[in-house]
Amino acid sequence: MAKCCTSPGCKCVVQAGPGVTVDGNGSTGTPYVISSDAAEPTVLQATDTPTVDMTVTGTGTAADPFQVSADVILDPAPPGGGDQLIQSGPDGLSLECADVRGCFSAGDGAGYDPDTGVITARPSTDAGNTVSYGTDGGLFAPAADAAEPTALEAADSSSVDTEVTGTGTAADPFVVTSSVILDPNPPGGGDQLIQSGPNGLSLECADVRGCFSAGDGAGYDPDTGIITARVSGDAGNQTSIGSDGGLFTPAGGAADPTALEVTDSDTVDLTLTGDGTAASPFSVSADVKLNPAPPGGGDNLIQSGPDGLSLECADVRGCFSAGDGAGYDPDTGVITARPSTDAGNGLSYGTDGGLLVPSAAALTVGCGLQGEGTAAAPLAAFPIAGEQPWADDWDCDAAANSTLKCDPDSGALWTPPEHTSASVTIQQNHPLGTPVFGPTGGFIIVDTTAWSEGSYTADSLSTCRGIGFSTEFTGHVEATWTAGSVFDLGYGVSIDGGPPAVRVMHSRLQAGGVAGHERWSFETAEATVLAPHTSHSVRVYPAINVVSGSVTLNQWITDTHLIAITR
Repeated sequence: MAKCCTSPGCKCVVQAGPGVTVDGNGSTGTPYVISSDAAEPTVLQATDTPTVDMTVTGTGTAADPFQVSADVILDPAPPGGGDQLIQSGPDGLSLECADVRGCFSAGDGAGYDPDTGVITARPSTDAGNTVSYGTDGGLFAPAADAAEPTALEAADSSSVDTEVTGTGTAADPFVVTSSVILDPNPPGGGDQLIQSGPNGLSLECADVRGCFSAGDGAGYDPDTGIITARVSGDAGNQTSIGSDGGLFTPAGGAADPTALEVTDSDTVDLTLTGDGTAASPFSVSADVKLNPAPPGGGDNLIQSGPDGLSLECADVRGCFSAGDGAGYDPDTGVITARPSTDAGNGLSYGTDGGLLVPSAAALTVGCGLQGEGTAAAPLAAFPIAGEQPWADDWDCDAAANSTLKCDPDSGALWTPPEHTSASVTIQQNHPLGTPVFGPTGGFIIVDTTAWSEGSYTADSLSTCRGIGFSTEFTGHVEATWTAGSVFDLGYGVSIDGGPPAVRVMHSRLQAGGVAGHERWSFETAEATVLAPHTSHSVRVYPAINVVSGSVTLNQWITDTHLIAITR
């Protein structure tokens, strides 16, 4: 370079950058001298606490800036010996109803489903217990003897509103309903966060987000729950959001040392030590703040230990107490039903731990009934004589169509007969003319317009009962045939509009002999049992099969007999 710059045409140029000084002109007598006043690089390290794990990455340069991150530490073995209920996920800490349900179990008289959190009363299975669930899902015990009616009152507690309706009779049973009471004006002066809907109580993230706000150096969106760092807009601020979404401050020279401050929030206490040099690097530590006097006036349930934050079942159990009709053990979390000790109370615990009400006094039996209403002698209908069940043949509403009565003298049930029958006979002369038939190659229908039919229209005889329906067709045929004729006469029978199937009625089977002229009578029948609301038809057509010779039909008359009887 020295050789280049001694030449008059030398164009070597040296320019100083930030933090660098260049002296001289590049000649042999005054060479370039390059120097830098940069101080030692900034040093930054992280210090953990029992509840926060701090991490520092990067070297503090513009190309690789410092990155400070923090993770909340959750104690895997809480001091109470239970499981850690607080969950940590990609969107932050959470604690849901499903996480707390395992803290409870059911005692005597109660049922509990830890999968749904549903608490129910559990009736005893002991013999004689009359407690059961009513059609509305409430506990139901039949009314006792009318001379000693059951008394039932509702008593409210500060958290449950109980209401009793009904008179306790079979026609108007007691109905007990309970509604959880939510304080519209909580003692802390804030809004009630717990919601009550058609499917139960709920508390979601969206309900809690409005409890937080952003302080200095922080941004908070209550609609999404996202917490961010807030960069100052003051002139000269070097901090910005880097390309990876982290805080970024470019490195400076010794004349402008790195400045680092910490700002506490309502929930985190930050501590800064050191001056940022290699001998005394910055050290940022954080402690989660636990409010010693929560705004609701109770104790803070979240615990802080050497291994992180924790909240166990035992910490939550003291939040509950038992109201009227319930028992609760805060040491075990067991919820039980609590029968009253008042004189005359028939409710107690059975041998299996369920609620038990002894059987009531014997019932008074009215007309048409027999028995005592006990397991040994249950109430039953009192018919005079047993009959075949109507289930297969009866399809009407009993109250509107049945004629069942109760005899006031004997107290027995009876019903008058209501069977119905119908019959008819019809004679029909088929207008065939005098057709002549030679060999037919099998049975054929003589004339498709010459038919007789027996039919039943649905519900024409009875709107409730099944029908026994039968038809009988008697044919009177006059025929003339040539010598050597062989032939068959019959009926083509069609059921409910189906294709006719021929039934042979009369035959001449020998080819020998002279011509003839005769009259014959023959019959065919069809019977069936019809279900209620069912129609049926049987139609017959004259049919003939000529094997040899020829046959002339001079006349064909059919007598049709119909019989219908209700079952």
